[in-house]
Amino acid sequence: EVCCGGILGMGESLEQRAEFAANLAELEPDEVPLNFLNPRPGTPFGDLEVLPASEALKSVAAFRLALPRTILRFAGGREITLGDLGAKQGILGGINAVIVGNYLTTLGRPAEQDLDLLVDLQMPIKALNDTL
Repeated sequence: EVCCGGILGMGESLEQRAEFAANLAELEPDEVPLNFLNPRPGTPFGDLEVLPASEALKSVAAFRLALPRTILRFAGGREITLGDLGAKQGILGGINAVIVGNYLTTLGRPAEQDLDLLVDLQMPIKALNDTL
């Protein structure tokens, strides 16, 4: 199985994101996690602005079009980039998996909030393991 993704919002253009999605499609990955930059002070990208939600959602659409059979997973930074409304729009627009809880280097949000969001959208919920 192939799982590969990236961090969006690091100064790239929408066209570069679409090109990235097309390049990933050539690999035929099983899963693509989509992270969004959460600018942290003192880091090389700490001075960048948060990617606008509209740009993030256009990117989700580009990835879904390029990868129609691939699991697209919301990952880090989505809370700050999209909020609840944008997350709902992304799920309805092509995201079909979500990493819940904390991430490698930043805090996420409680899994219960993500579960509530999915229930609100009447989405089926399947856990990969029993840690929920």
